[in-house]
Amino acid sequence: MKGYYIYCAFSMMIALYVYDNHSAVSLFLLIVLFIFQWLQCPRKVVIASALLSVLCVYLLAETNKHNKTVLLAESSSFTGEISSVPHSDGDKLTFKFTVQNEEVMAFYKLKTLEEKQQLEKLTIHQVCQLGGQLTSPSPARNLHAFDYQQYLYHQSIHWQLNVKGLDLVKCQLPTLTPLTYLTFIRQKGINYIQQNMSDPGAGFMQALIYGERTGIEEESIKRYQQFGLIHLLAISGLHVGLLTAMCFYLLIRIGITRERAITLLLLLLPVYMVLAGGSASVVRAVFMSMLMLISIKIQRKILLVDSISLAFMAMLLFKPYYLFDVGFQLSFAVSFALILSSQTILPRFHSSFSQLMVVSAIAQISSLPLLLYYFYGVSLLSLPLNMVFVPLFSLVILPLCLLILFVRILLPGVSELLEQILHVLLLFCEKLLGFFEWIPADFVTGKPHIVLFLGMYLCIYAVFVAVEEGGFFVRYMFLLVALLAAQCMYPYLNPKGTVTMVDVGQGDCFIIELPYRKGVYMIDTGGTVSFPKEPWQKRRSSFDVGEDVLVPFLHSKGITRVDKMIITHGDYDHAGAAQHLFSQVAVGELVLGKKAELNDVETGLVIAAQKQRVPVQIVQQGDSWQEGGVLFQIISPTGFEETSNNGSIVIDAKLGNLRWLFTGDLEKEGEQRILKDSLNLKADVLKVGHHGSKTSTSEEFVQHLNPKVALVSAGQKNRYGHPHQEILELLKSCGVYIYRTDEDGGVMYKFTKKSGTFSQQLP
Repeated sequence: MKGYYIYCAFSMMIALYVYDNHSAVSLFLLIVLFIFQWLQCPRKVVIASALLSVLCVYLLAETNKHNKTVLLAESSSFTGEISSVPHSDGDKLTFKFTVQNEEVMAFYKLKTLEEKQQLEKLTIHQVCQLGGQLTSPSPARNLHAFDYQQYLYHQSIHWQLNVKGLDLVKCQLPTLTPLTYLTFIRQKGINYIQQNMSDPGAGFMQALIYGERTGIEEESIKRYQQFGLIHLLAISGLHVGLLTAMCFYLLIRIGITRERAITLLLLLLPVYMVLAGGSASVVRAVFMSMLMLISIKIQRKILLVDSISLAFMAMLLFKPYYLFDVGFQLSFAVSFALILSSQTILPRFHSSFSQLMVVSAIAQISSLPLLLYYFYGVSLLSLPLNMVFVPLFSLVILPLCLLILFVRILLPGVSELLEQILHVLLLFCEKLLGFFEWIPADFVTGKPHIVLFLGMYLCIYAVFVAVEEGGFFVRYMFLLVALLAAQCMYPYLNPKGTVTMVDVGQGDCFIIELPYRKGVYMIDTGGTVSFPKEPWQKRRSSFDVGEDVLVPFLHSKGITRVDKMIITHGDYDHAGAAQHLFSQVAVGELVLGKKAELNDVETGLVIAAQKQRVPVQIVQQGDSWQEGGVLFQIISPTGFEETSNNGSIVIDAKLGNLRWLFTGDLEKEGEQRILKDSLNLKADVLKVGHHGSKTSTSEEFVQHLNPKVALVSAGQKNRYGHPHQEILELLKSCGVYIYRTDEDGGVMYKFTKKSGTFSQQLP
């Protein structure tokens, strides 16, 4: 099997995807792979691949079968063990909690600064009595959104526990086993760094030594993500290899024999795996390091490609859910590419600079399809910045962090100079990334189709093979670029348009894409209302509709420009996210309704638009525009409305074979005026005014419009009771089918010139 384990690894991976997704494309790929093995590999390889694939699928099926909850939703009192390091962020405390051998994700809102300081003494493995309520984790509520429910399911977590009562007196530390003692030591180490080091050094030391990123400021995390440098803040093969080499050198220097040093490292590496958090990348790196040490000890060479393949197979057999972890996929994709090219491509480059450039290029190219699939784009500055940051972190910052920790423990007074050097280096990194933030280098493609995704990897494989053989690889690079161009151009060739009611919680947001992307219009943006908080209550990362919902949604569809941002009126739940969007997507025009005086939110938008050189247009009843064969007519306002809600922009348009009426927060008085001014107004689809409040959507209005479908945008379990039961009953009595974001999530209407279909995100 020497040199052939990689075929078993790929067979297992594809078989798992076939079983989990029932994908015809994956099944076809699996069949092709087995035919290739049958023709090119020894029979024992084919048999091993088939048996391991069946075994892996069986293990996944059994894992799914037993991945069920035993807890009851109505439970309110819980006795269990804290099973992760408690993390305090502002006034929120988060930790995993094991009850009846089942983990739940616990959240507790801290009430006072004193309570926060007291509960920061909580440690992993403490047994506590908690009061609270179990709720189901939220699934993806919009297209391509992060599925938190699925993410937790792959960790065998089925509930969130909203803790109501948490008393440190009711928590005690049990007798620790060797494994639990290591995790306890890990928390002590993280806390020691936090208490004895200043930021930003503390957060980066926690990340690079213990694999804990929660101490790094959210803005820093976003910058490193933006430029494709986030892998530097995770413990990887480079970290583990460097640590192993350092420890091996030190053991030899103090007189320990080579054989005993290897044995000692084989015992210490699993210990470090636990101390470093046990993420997929850490497990892979430790497993590979142990295999290489074993090969040295038994004097039998293990090929690097076999080493990584065995690590891949062992991890999937131990936990099939690893395959669905993005970190696992990226870690192995890059590692496979680097290892497969290490014997053929890298030796052709002799200088350190050229080798660094090639390694960075291989890492970037091999991870490109995955980055596009999960994050919808990459930064064009990622490659040059990796060439600067990889050696800086690997050769300077990581060793410096380790040195500071050891010196601080042994000689506390001596470490201050080293800490200052680390502080200066990290500030330099922040300033450098902050400078490049102003360069528009983001390449957004949207989420590629699985066929394009596989096509990209096929091209990348062909490029590497051509380079290895000294062939003409440019043609394959051209083909890869052509696939990327096809992904970017597809919306402009697509004859279908969409209208999406985006789930933004308690607010409104509609995104209209015309066929062939003749126009992209956003009607309102939603917005999260924030309340004043004490300094200790402020969180590192607070939820923002623009950043956390709208930008990912737009980028997932390859949208980087909104032709018209239409703000129906200045309430925060309709316009609050607009300012953030100005900095994230290009806006062709800001559209506001005519009124005697703009409110504070609208005035702020006008100022932000002027800074971005975005033209502002004021519209009123009678205005219109036409694009892509679709006529958009402004039905309201007149500019003389007495209330903000009745001053909402109301738009009439025919999209597909249906006539739509978007009403903002229009109330009954505004509806009556529209009926008087527009006697022939009809609507097949009615965007229900004011989130379904009983102050809107009068019976006369509904009967006059005679809609077939009603769309209600309202937050899940919102405190206003929207949509009101009276409105729902009225619509149902008139034979109107209702879509509502609080129950259906995002709702999308795909249309051509003569037809269209509705779909909802939640089943």
